[in-house]
Amino acid sequence: MCQARNRGRIVPLIIFLITPFLPSFAQPSITAESKVDRDQVLIGDVIVYSIVTTFDSGLEVQLPSPGANLGMFEIRSYKLNEPQKQNGKIVESAMFHISTFETGEFEIPRMDIVFRTKGDSGWSTIQTEPILIKVASLNPDEAGDIRDIKPPLTPPYNYRRLFLLIFAGLLTAGLVVLAAVFIKRRREGKSLIPRRVKPPKPAHEIALAELEELVHSDLLSTGQVKEYYSSLADIIRRYIGNRYFIYAMEMTSGQLLDSIRREGLDMQLINVLSPFLTRCDWVKFAKYLPAVEEHQETTDIAFQFVHQTKLMLVEEYVAEPASAPPKEELQFSTVNDQGNSKEEKRV
Repeated sequence: MCQARNRGRIVPLIIFLITPFLPSFAQPSITAESKVDRDQVLIGDVIVYSIVTTFDSGLEVQLPSPGANLGMFEIRSYKLNEPQKQNGKIVESAMFHISTFETGEFEIPRMDIVFRTKGDSGWSTIQTEPILIKVASLNPDEAGDIRDIKPPLTPPYNYRRLFLLIFAGLLTAGLVVLAAVFIKRRREGKSLIPRRVKPPKPAHEIALAELEELVHSDLLSTGQVKEYYSSLADIIRRYIGNRYFIYAMEMTSGQLLDSIRREGLDMQLINVLSPFLTRCDWVKFAKYLPAVEEHQETTDIAFQFVHQTKLMLVEEYVAEPASAPPKEELQFSTVNDQGNSKEEKRV
C-alpha cells in the first residue's frame, strides 16, 4: 500500500518538472496568406495585393521583395509593414499596389516566402496561393442600344495650304536649330562637322572600373549601406544594358531576369544574378541591413558576373589556298572564367 501511494505522488511530480521543457520540442509553425481588395477591375485600376505571414517567434522570415514578378501586373508601390504580435505569434505583411493595361483574365502567380529557424543556416520555402483577376475594358459595348453621338459634318479642308504651312514651319525650325548648333560649336571652338572620336570602351571595362571605384569608396565605412547596394545594382544594370542591349534601368528585377533568359544566358549565371538583385532590392526598398560578410559576398558576385559574361575579341586565323595570301578573320566571343567561349559575331 505504501509503495503504491508513493508511486501515485511521484508521477504528477515528474509531469510537473518536465512541463516547462515540452514547448522546446514543438516544431515552429508558419502560415502564409495572399489576398486582393478586389478581383474584378477596369483597365488601369490599382489593386491592393497583400501577403500576410503568421509564424512563431523562433523563425526568421523574408517576404517577397519589391522586385517580385507578378506576371502581367506592374508594381506601382511597395510597403513592408512593421511586425505585430497576435496571440503569441508574429504577424508580418507586405502590401503591393499593382495595375495592368491589358484586358482579360490574369493570374497573380504563387509567391515564395523563405524562412528558417533562428540559428540554422538552411532556408525553407512556402508559397502563397495564386489569385485570378478579371480586367475589363473602359470602352462601351458597340452592340448595345446606347451609342455615342456622331460628330457633326465638316466641310472639306484646303490640305494644300496646310501642307505648305507645315513645310514652311519645319524649314524655319530646321534653320533655327542649324544656326543654334553652329553658334554653340563656334563658342566651344569646334568645327560644324563633328570630328572622328575615339570609340567607347567595352561594357565590361566600364563596369569593372566602376566596381573598383565603388569598392574603394567610403560608403560602407561611413555606414551608407543603402547607397552602396544601390550603386552596386545600378552598375550591373548598366552593364547588362550595354552588353545585351536591354533597357535594364527601366525594368523591375523580375522583368530583367526574364529578358536575360530570352537572351540565352547560362542558367548558372542567372541563378547567381537573381539572389544578387533580390538582396540589393531588400536593402534599397525593404530597409534590410546585411551582415558585414554579405558585403564582400555581394561585391564578389558582381565582379564574377561581369567577368563570366564579358565580350572579348579573339583572333582566329583561317588557312587559305597556297596561291592566295593568308587572310585574317576576327570573331567576337564571350569568354568566361572557365575558359569556355561562345561565338557572338564574326567580321
